[in-house]
Amino acid sequence: MASEKLGGTKPSVEIPIENLRMTASLAHLNVDEAELEAALPAFRGMLSYFAAMQAADCDEKAFGGRIDGLSFSGESVDSTQFRADAPAAAVPRENLTETMLDNSGERDSHFIVVPNVL
Repeated sequence: MASEKLGGTKPSVEIPIENLRMTASLAHLNVDEAELEAALPAFRGMLSYFAAMQAADCDEKAFGGRIDGLSFSGESVDSTQFRADAPAAAVPRENLTETMLDNSGERDSHFIVVPNVL
């Protein structure tokens, strides 16, 4: 349906069940053949949506112009805004609980107070 709004036909993405089986194995998922068969249509649908989004990136009518050239490259990103990729100083294990509590926001004795989000 989304691809029809883009003025194209719905992309058909076929993924062999063997690819899904291999992906599950690489992810260390224990799924049996029945679960793979049941999940296959959902994965094919998901890949079709990805294909539709990729097609939209190149469609002049979808966004008022092509956006496929707007992706970021490594050269265009200012790496000084990111943290240094170095491990923090290790906290001695015996002080770990106190250090964690000291760094928490609100606490009640030896418990960290977490706001209710529901």
